[in-house]
Amino acid sequence: MTVPTGIRAWRGVAIYDVAVVGMDGCRDGWVAVVWRHDEVQVHLWPTIHRLSEVSDVQVVAIDIPLGLSETGERQADVLARRELPGRSSTVFNAPARASLAAVEDYRLANELSRRDGSRGLSRQTFGLFAKIREVDDFWRSAPCTLYEVHPELSFARLNGGTPLASKKSWAGVLTRRELLADRGIVLDGFRGEPAARVGPDDVLDAGVCAWTAHRILRGEARSLPDPPEFDATGREMSIRV
Repeated sequence: MTVPTGIRAWRGVAIYDVAVVGMDGCRDGWVAVVWRHDEVQVHLWPTIHRLSEVSDVQVVAIDIPLGLSETGERQADVLARRELPGRSSTVFNAPARASLAAVEDYRLANELSRRDGSRGLSRQTFGLFAKIREVDDFWRSAPCTLYEVHPELSFARLNGGTPLASKKSWAGVLTRRELLADRGIVLDGFRGEPAARVGPDDVLDAGVCAWTAHRILRGEARSLPDPPEFDATGREMSIRV
């Protein structure tokens, strides 16, 4: 079989000699799932800059808007909602780039957003501003390409195209954990004080981001939209799934 660079074949199955990383923001920073071979490590990092310590990382899939339009409108968000019937509310609108200037002022951020022709900002989107700014500043010095993903889309793909129950529900947690374990992403080793500071949904989301990072590495993931749109800074406005 033919496999991309960094991946080798074993008994007809593609495995890889490099690390992929899935990342999800949380209250204390970032949950990062580093996946290489059959080894899974879960970390709680205070900043995204800790990513630079993973020397062999090839692909990072992160649950945060990367490319930002001038108006806040992105085809990626529209298409993502269409693929999540019954769960479309989990896809927030990305903010207009200009509104990031008001990272600590919700009222001003709303004014800046509307001034550029965008709709108003939800509290959920505004709550992501600090993380969006952090990743935006890190983007040019990142050790590899960052790809935007959405955990609900990734879990639906992992589940054969069917969206899952809420990740806040017991059924949702169990199903997500089992789906990941079936693909070799076992997260039970994440214990101790860091694990006590992180919600189970954040760990599971980072896990499925790592699964999607592996799909990106293997050339199996698709882009929403396809081809991707680009913002004024050259960043893709797309979600990989």
